[in-house]
Amino acid sequence: MKRVKQTKGNWQYLLNPMEVSLLKDLLKKFPFTGDIPAKITKTDTNSNAAEREKLLNESLVEHRQALKRQAMGLLSAGKFKKTGQEYLFTLTSGEREILLQILNDIRIGCWVSLGKPESLELPTATHSALEIAQHSLMNLAGYFEHHLIDQE
Repeated sequence: MKRVKQTKGNWQYLLNPMEVSLLKDLLKKFPFTGDIPAKITKTDTNSNAAEREKLLNESLVEHRQALKRQAMGLLSAGKFKKTGQEYLFTLTSGEREILLQILNDIRIGCWVSLGKPESLELPTATHSALEIAQHSLMNLAGYFEHHLIDQE
């Protein structure tokens, strides 16, 4: 994946067929992990804190549902145009930000599901198929995030 053009409000990336397939699968199957409840504070015992936390978590669920709908929009016709052996992927600035949010959700969700490991390397010890899949998804989302933001 390589950024080939940036104009005011538009971004274009060149992807190979494997990258297109992987990115489309990430978008189609998003989200990969369950909702992660947020904790506002560990020390606030005020009765209003629980209500604020509940509202925050409801808002996070709604935001994730909106991201799911927006992921489907990124799969719409015309986003991936075949140009020879590769594909031109065109995003508006807003769509790019949405894609970054989706990829971050995948990456962080998998990291949390794995127990928030300090090392991002998968140790050589025996792991379940789910742990291996989450580790792979975390790295794949990171790959696309890197290419979306690294060339700024």
